[in-house]
Amino acid sequence: MVWESILIYLWESLKLWLFTIFAAPFKNLNMLWILVPVYLTWFFAEFFQEKQGTSMGNAITNAVVVFWGGFDWTRGTVTKLTEGVLQFGWNVVGRFLLALFLVIYGIIIMILGFKGNKLIKYIGRIREVTYVVVIFTPIFYDVTILTFQHIFAAVLFAPIFYFAIELLDKYIPNPKAVIEDLNDASGKRDKAGIGSDLGESSGSDFGSDFGGSDLGEGPGRSGGDSSSDFGDLGKGGDMGDLKL
Repeated sequence: MVWESILIYLWESLKLWLFTIFAAPFKNLNMLWILVPVYLTWFFAEFFQEKQGTSMGNAITNAVVVFWGGFDWTRGTVTKLTEGVLQFGWNVVGRFLLALFLVIYGIIIMILGFKGNKLIKYIGRIREVTYVVVIFTPIFYDVTILTFQHIFAAVLFAPIFYFAIELLDKYIPNPKAVIEDLNDASGKRDKAGIGSDLGESSGSDFGSDFGGSDLGEGPGRSGGDSSSDFGDLGKGGDMGDLKL
């Protein structure tokens, strides 16, 4: 039946996905030379820098992980071609296209970061760039082969990887370093708020003191009264009596 075939295909895709992430790195230990730095970078960036979300600076830095993976994939493919381990064909073309995709992905992150585009906060998180490197690296170390099912599984089950880490972020207590950073940021915002309040209050008080009713009613009023007094002197009879 059609539905049975679909379910079997999905199950086989899930098993391939789980194998690629958790078991494949131990099938060829040479793979660990690239995956161990990637995993370490992911761990420290995820739980110490991006636990409350990524910044543009972090996202641009994450592009280094993408370049690292893309260049390693290209190096491995070229080496195997020159040694005769691989014969040029669609498999090799597919490998080069994947490596090119990864490099272009890194370039896009850097360009968007330099332009200040907030999109990189969503496509340049460390968990995302790590996932792309981890899920396709076994292909270049001949642990798995490049097939449509591999790409299908990588796309279909990517949300599982993303939200699993999201749950870890939510329930793992914040490290002390993260708490200190949050306290520092909160203190800076409080100081900025106090400064703006002081500026507004002092400005309004200054304006009311020198342009308000007290100023107008003080010297202005006394000036008006004195002019009327002088007018009274000119109109009064006493001044008239002084005429010769």
